[in-house]
Amino acid sequence: MFSGPLLLSCHHCGAVYQRPVLAPGEWAQCERCDHVLETYSVFSPHAWLAVLLAAMVSFALANAYPVATLLISGKAQAASFFDAIVITWESGYPEVAIVAFAAGFLLPVVQLLLLLWVFTALALGRLPLFFEHAIATIDLLKPWCMVPVFLMGVLVSVVKLVGLASLIPGIGLFATASSAIFVTALTRLSAHKIRCMAHDLGLPAHWEALPKAPSPALFNRTWALIAAAALLYLPANLLPIMKIDSIAGNSAHTILGGVIELIGMGSYSIAAVVFIASVVVPLFKLLCLAVLVYLAQQRATHALRTRTHLYEVVEFIGQWSMLDVFVVILLSALGRFGALLTIEPGGGAAAFAGVVILTMLAALGFDPRLAWRRAGHRRHFSSESAKMASHT
Repeated sequence: MFSGPLLLSCHHCGAVYQRPVLAPGEWAQCERCDHVLETYSVFSPHAWLAVLLAAMVSFALANAYPVATLLISGKAQAASFFDAIVITWESGYPEVAIVAFAAGFLLPVVQLLLLLWVFTALALGRLPLFFEHAIATIDLLKPWCMVPVFLMGVLVSVVKLVGLASLIPGIGLFATASSAIFVTALTRLSAHKIRCMAHDLGLPAHWEALPKAPSPALFNRTWALIAAAALLYLPANLLPIMKIDSIAGNSAHTILGGVIELIGMGSYSIAAVVFIASVVVPLFKLLCLAVLVYLAQQRATHALRTRTHLYEVVEFIGQWSMLDVFVVILLSALGRFGALLTIEPGGGAAAFAGVVILTMLAALGFDPRLAWRRAGHRRHFSSESAKMASHT
């Protein structure tokens, strides 16, 4: 059992505090950068286990049944997530299929199984085997599990196709919606929060070690990822992301072309979502990361707290750029009617998937503590607990 005061380390600025005792509705916040260090846990391990089981059931249904069926001239085409992956692979874009399969199925399954392993043991009042490795892996997988993004991709696909033919929602669509809700709730579980639960249960979990000081070598790696993403951003927007062959003719659509098409259909809100997720967000991430890295390298001392909040935003919105990739693979699976209608991915889809991955790697690989250290704010230990806040 751990003896002595438990410490909370701010992963955004490096400050260290004694862990406070939180009451319902309270959270601990870093005094230096305002990052939330810990929140009061309303759910017990038993409650989280119930959420996990519900998530696994709904996720299984979401992948076992079609998300929708498209009807054209008396012909029907149903498509599940796996149909979309197979068709994308067969269309000559295995890299897009692999990325979509990993983000939409494989990694969420691994994360759910690890959480089930951990919370089954905690609910029984013991630590699971390989506890430290399991919760560390959960943290690594969390940004790459994109079930809510896939749900939004399904909704955009439905809007795009509803004007072309009759579209019948499937069981998979409703199951995807429910699993997205559960998975979003589970994102509140981090390695730190799970470890705190174990300590509060009186279990002999090792308290997390204070993180090592970040290395300036991160600058070069982050710049390389930003440069690679910027190079792919141009073909991602200039090359067709989707090709449509129909009896009315052949056409190729870029990302902006798809947005314009949605506007022409009168779907202004969906067009805004696609434009923000696929055009604004990747560009915003590239520009913000470049500014954050440059200012940190220059040892800038101004607006450190604002820059830390900006990094949190960049880190949070990273996965939503994957929206258009999910839209393309779903449309490709539903639009398989031979000479009547055939939809296939384009070269822009592969380039865009590369932009998403590279920008996420750049954001996750950059350590915001570098900005504070380069500005002269070294790690400090406070004899006081982190400041407490509560809902009013």
